Amino acid sequence: MKPPVKLIVFDLDGTVLNSKHEITPRTAAVFKKARAAGIHLVPATGRQYAAIPEAVRRAASPLLIANNGAQVYTMPEQKVVMEKCFDADAAVSLVRELREYDGMIFAAHDNVGAFDNRGKGYESGVTDRILENNSWRKEHPLADVESMIAGEKKRFLKMAIIFEDLAEREKALGQFIKRSDLYVTFYDNNNIEIMPAGMNKGEALKFCAKRLGVPLEQVMAIGDSDNDKEMLRAAGYSVAMGNASPEIRAAADETAGDCEDDGAALAIEAALRQLNRGPAS
Repeated sequence: MKPPVKLIVFDLDGTVLNSKHEITPRTAAVFKKARAAGIHLVPATGRQYAAIPEAVRRAASPLLIANNGAQVYTMPEQKVVMEKCFDADAAVSLVRELREYDGMIFAAHDNVGAFDNRGKGYESGVTDRILENNSWRKEHPLADVESMIAGEKKRFLKMAIIFEDLAEREKALGQFIKRSDLYVTFYDNNNIEIMPAGMNKGEALKFCAKRLGVPLEQVMAIGDSDNDKEMLRAAGYSVAMGNASPEIRAAADETAGDCEDDGAALAIEAALRQLNRGPAS
């Protein structure tokens, strides 16, 4: 029997959040039970901190992973205790390379970000068409990202590019994924997210486990997307959601139910039952 779980690191979208981007009452209740049992709960998301739902922030205890592992926050203090950014030259070079593709470039800096207004995606109207369908326009304005990097000295944590043309996306993915200086991932089939090499949710999970004094064999990871792959492999016990791709399910020890059916809550409930039983004699 595996040792009891003491730390649960979980993805948000497609995992503990349903298609309405909500935590269900059952999931909220199991979070409360897990905390009462002394289990640490650490959300791990590709989102920036400002885009994380308040219900998730309240559940985080005592750490939170943002920007695909580029940042770790203490909770509820909201203090950054681990961060890895692009240096300015690398960030400028990457923005210039991304402009060669017909996609919308997004640069995450500090706790916000901006969409680049000089790339092919902006010129062809990709940016406007995508932004019309969400609230990002107000939160993340269009800007000359290259000038921001050079002039405002922002800490750029992650670059992303969103495509309407999936063939263009595959072309870009094929080029960037070969790079040893970059970590390249995605959360769905129309985007690519790029970070400095060596930084991902798996490395952030290891950082959190060490900080909390929890052996990796007592860490559970739950996820559904490509950007969860490293943390599933790093954890002693890994659970893929039923809505995950075959590749992600293959990377996990077990497959839970769908995010629409409280699959993550069921997995945490199973961990609680094991904790209550104690180690095998």
